[in-house]
Amino acid sequence: NNTNILAAGYQGKTLLYNKDDQKLVIKIPHGRGFIKYLHTCMIRHEARVYQQLQNLEGTPACYGLIDNQYLALEFINGEPIRNKRPINNEHYFESLFKLIEQMHKKGVAHMDLKKKDNLLVTHHDKPCALDFGAAIIRKEGFHPINHFLYRLAIRFDYNAWIKHKYYLNLNNISDKDKIYYRRTYIEKIAKKIKRFFTL
Repeated sequence: NNTNILAAGYQGKTLLYNKDDQKLVIKIPHGRGFIKYLHTCMIRHEARVYQQLQNLEGTPACYGLIDNQYLALEFINGEPIRNKRPINNEHYFESLFKLIEQMHKKGVAHMDLKKKDNLLVTHHDKPCALDFGAAIIRKEGFHPINHFLYRLAIRFDYNAWIKHKYYLNLNNISDKDKIYYRRTYIEKIAKKIKRFFTL
């Protein structure tokens, strides 16, 4: 067996395929019937996101869909920021900020960078963003709902950048960085709910 489970989420499983020193990450949908159809649609959406971000440093290379339902990605050697804080903190977060900017210039907002498993710290102390299943692609032309969601997702991305950079120390956000931290109403409500359940 040349595969190992890297992660399992609501959308499906993420497998590591390793053969002849070639490593690939394969995302497969789970469920049956309509549920599997929905998860397959999400994986196809993620493939479109990677096409939009093609050749962007700091994101895995995408090798396309297998049988139009399994997503093949480059394996990136690194540790989730949940497990490893960058040694060169300033360099890492400056690079992450530029990565987020480049994503937005390409019309993609990640939306879920707050999740610590979605950010890697590589051996070169550089960031790599993973899991674009919830990402928003900005549509051209008149699409007010899409554009609203895209602007909201951009705020999520910069808020996540601040939260990771000022880890457990949000009271010390620099004046330079404060302009990038504007909590959305969704985040404010979520924080209140979290406080209620931790009383």
